[in-house]
Amino acid sequence: MLTRLLQFRLFVRSFFIQTGWNFAKYQNLGLAFVMYPFLKKLYQPDPEALPSVLQRYLENFNTQPMIASFCIGALAKQEELLAQSKTLAVYQQRLSEWNGIKRSLSITTASIGDRLFWGVLKPFTLLMALCIWLLLDINFFELNLSPLLSYWEIWNGCLMAFIAFNSIALLVKWKGISLSYRAENNGCFGLTQFDWNKTIYNIKRMGIVFAAILLLWGVYYFVHNIREPFSLAFITRSVLVLFFIIISLVTRGLRIPNMYLYIISLLTFCVACLF
Repeated sequence: MLTRLLQFRLFVRSFFIQTGWNFAKYQNLGLAFVMYPFLKKLYQPDPEALPSVLQRYLENFNTQPMIASFCIGALAKQEELLAQSKTLAVYQQRLSEWNGIKRSLSITTASIGDRLFWGVLKPFTLLMALCIWLLLDINFFELNLSPLLSYWEIWNGCLMAFIAFNSIALLVKWKGISLSYRAENNGCFGLTQFDWNKTIYNIKRMGIVFAAILLLWGVYYFVHNIREPFSLAFITRSVLVLFFIIISLVTRGLRIPNMYLYIISLLTFCVACLF
C-alpha cells in the first residue's frame, strides 16, 4: 500500500507538520495534512468514511517534528488494519490500539527527538561552525574583523553546520516512514533500528572536543604576548567567562533550563564588547 511515490508525498508533507500549530491541540492540523494523501487513497472505495477518519487525526497530537516520521508510518500501518476490519468488535479493538500507538509513540519520539536534535545536534553544529571559522583564519575573538573577508569565508561555517544538521534530519525523516510502516509492534515501530543513546553519546563527546578546542584557542589568544596581564579588559573578560561557567554548573544542578542562561550570556557579552 505504501508505494515509493506515496512515501515521498508523506515525506514532503512532513516538513509542514508544524503548520497550524495551536495551543488547543498542538500539531493536529499538521498531522491531518501529512496523512491526507495516504488516507484518501486507502479509503478511495469508501469516500464517505474519509471525513470521520480525518476527525480522528484532528485530535491532540504533539511530538518532535524531525522524528515525527516514525509516528506517520506507524499510524499509516495501523490505519490499514482498521480499514480491513470485518466486524465491529475487531474494529473497536484496532481503534483502541491506534489511539494507544498515537499517544505512546508521540511521547517516545518527542523524548528521543528533543535529546538528539535540540539537546546535542544543534549545539554540536554550532561548535563545528565556530571551529571551521577558526580554521579559515576568521578570528571572532577580535572585536574588529578584517574587512577583506569574503562572503564564502563567512558563510562556509554556517553552510557546513546546516548540511551536518539537515543530513541527519532528512535521513531520519525518510527512513522513519518506511521503517515504522514495515516494522512489527514489538519492534517499537522501527525505533530500535537506530541506537539513539549511542548516537547522542558520541555527538556529545565530539561536541566536548570542539568546545575544548575553542576554549584552548581562546585562552591562548587572550594570554599570549599580553603586555598588560592585569588590564581592565582582560580582567573583565576573564571574570565574565568564569562567572558563566559557574552559573552554568549551578543551573544544571538546579535543573533550570539553560536557554535563559544563553540569552543572558549573549546580551551580557554584547554589552561588554561595546566597551
